[in-house]
Amino acid sequence: MFYILSKILIGGNNMVALYVALIIAGRRTFNQVPAKFKAAVKADLEALGLDENGNPVD
Repeated sequence: MFYILSKILIGGNNMVALYVALIIAGRRTFNQVPAKFKAAVKADLEALGLDENGNPVD
């Protein structure tokens, strides 16, 4: 039980991937991403050639 709760509360790479996918799909905005994940989400979006809104960078 503790393991499950720690994964839910702490999150990790799966949460970053989830927020990246939600931003790309237009279901979330970068401002809705929790502060502890923002840097990793931004880095992943940039690695995909996208801005913070999930739009292609020119």
